[in-house]
Formats: sequence, C-alpha cells, structure tokens
Amino acid sequence: MNKKALLIILLFLFVAGCANGRGMKVPIKPTLDKRLKEVQSIPIHGGIFIEPSLRHLSQEEWQTSMIVGIHHYVFPIGAPLAKNIEEMARMVFSKVTVLNELPSREMIEKAGIEAVLTVQLKESKLELIVEESVWRAIGKHYLAIQASLLDKNLNKIFEDELTVEGKNLDLIDYHTEGGWWKVAGPKYGPAVEDSIEKVVFKLAQRLISYRGKIVNK
Repeated sequence: MNKKALLIILLFLFVAGCANGRGMKVPIKPTLDKRLKEVQSIPIHGGIFIEPSLRHLSQEEWQTSMIVGIHHYVFPIGAPLAKNIEEMARMVFSKVTVLNELPSREMIEKAGIEAVLTVQLKESKLELIVEESVWRAIGKHYLAIQASLLDKNLNKIFEDELTVEGKNLDLIDYHTEGGWWKVAGPKYGPAVEDSIEKVVFKLAQRLISYRGKIVNK
C-alpha cells in the first residue's frame, strides 16, 4: 500500500471518529520543574485538597482549516494537573496526605495534619491558531488556579490566584506535505503541558515563600 492510499484511509477513519463525536484525546504529560529538586522540604504534614471540578477538568475544542482539515480535540487537563500538584507537594512538604474532601478540625487532628492546601480552578482557556501562509500552528493555554493554605485550625495563612500562559509552536512536516496534520492535527498538547508546569512551579514558590509562617504555626 503506497503512502497516498494509507493517508486516505487514515483520514477517513479520523473523520468517521469525529462524526461519532468521540474526538481525539490529546496526550498531556507535564513534568516537574527541575529546580524543585533543590528545594529543602518544609518539615510539616500537609493535607492536599484539589476541587473535583479541577481534578476532572476536560475541554473539547474544534478546529477547521484548509491545511488541518476538521478536528475535534479533547484535552484531559485536570488529571495531569492534579497529579503534578500532588508530586510537587511531596517535594515541598515532608509528609503529604491527599484529601478527597475539605477536612474538619477533627479529621485534621486525627490524621496529624499541620496545614491544608486547597486548589481550585479559576479559568482554563485554549487558543488554537493555524497560520496557513507559513504552515505553522500556535497553541496557547491560559490557566488560572486559586490556592489557599490553611493552618490546622483552618485559619487562612494565604490565598492567591496564580495565572500563567502556556505556549507551543508546531511546524508542518514537509515530508508528508501536511498529511500528518490532516490525520492527527497539530501538536497542541505541549502548550497545556507548559501551562501546567508553570503554574505548579509558581504554586511551589508561593508555598516556599511562606515557609517561616507555616512552620511557626
């Protein structure tokens, strides 16, 4: 089977998938900022509560262009973001308990938790751009979360909104003359990975800056 025939078959299967409304799940695999390895952990037991609306966040986007064709994307943002927040917390705090609900004072005392970090979604906006004149795609992800740190008596130590913008540039593959883009679409996942990595590191910096107040509580 030649490349042209294979491309036509793949394109047909993709369009059929879009027609069924499934969409293409965009792989999102962010990593932690390497600078976190140098962080001296705060010697406390931290509880982490991530709002379900953030943990399960998934966004659907449609895109149509002469080069790309018609694409239905599904961005599963919440799960990798929650995982990165938890991994970061394990580096910042000496001990971490992931909470499924906002804890009561009794629960905090029973578990020996000394501070509670809560994280919720404020905004998640995707911008998918195709510049057809130069055959390149630009992905942008505007992400904002609200983070609060409470002491063991549920008094607020700090509350802050953290906002970042993730970006990624994807150039067309001239070897297939745009064939890969037509089948799988431009790579927009790295823009989301970029925003997740940035906001998680920003949150880590915020926690570290309050180290003295956290420990003294």
